[in-house]
Amino acid sequence: MSKQKKSPSQSEVVQAIRQGILSERLAPGQRLVEAELCELLGASRGNVRAALMDLTHEGLVERIANRGARVRVAGVEEALQIAEVRLMVETLCVERACQNITDAEIQKLKALIPKLKQYAEQHDVEKFAQTTHKVFETYVRVADHQIAQDVLMRLRDRNTRHGFRLTYRPGRAQVSLPFWIDIIEAICNRDGRAA
Repeated sequence: MSKQKKSPSQSEVVQAIRQGILSERLAPGQRLVEAELCELLGASRGNVRAALMDLTHEGLVERIANRGARVRVAGVEEALQIAEVRLMVETLCVERACQNITDAEIQKLKALIPKLKQYAEQHDVEKFAQTTHKVFETYVRVADHQIAQDVLMRLRDRNTRHGFRLTYRPGRAQVSLPFWIDIIEAICNRDGRAA
């Protein structure tokens, strides 16, 4: 007798749908039919329905009366507002990172500067974006502020499509490189004002 595969939990369904949205396998405006998601994910109807509600609260999905759920379409104005809030929360994290950073973490951050320069010179936007994300993850982790981290992750997810387009524009790495270097150096110097 073969074992039946275990149905994914609600949190696993949330994660699978979220990844589909963030990777754009599920496109903005695309309908999210519960029966299709159940079949695709091997999940129960209840877990899919609950997952869609969770993602609605996160702002990634919207429910339309008599039409069901769809991947939420975020406009430019919303993207700008999200960026404004992210700036405030990230500023808090950077300031706290300046207070909390250890000598070992300083060395790791400083080691990212030559890589950023190299990827910018090579116009390697993929590796440049991955490296800036490492910088971001470092100062958010070092800040040691769980609420700020949760807020930033949700805002990042809501704004991924707009940020993705901006990150991969030609010449974007060269424009943003000095800012990333300034942030790294300020954090490494434990200078919250400069950061």
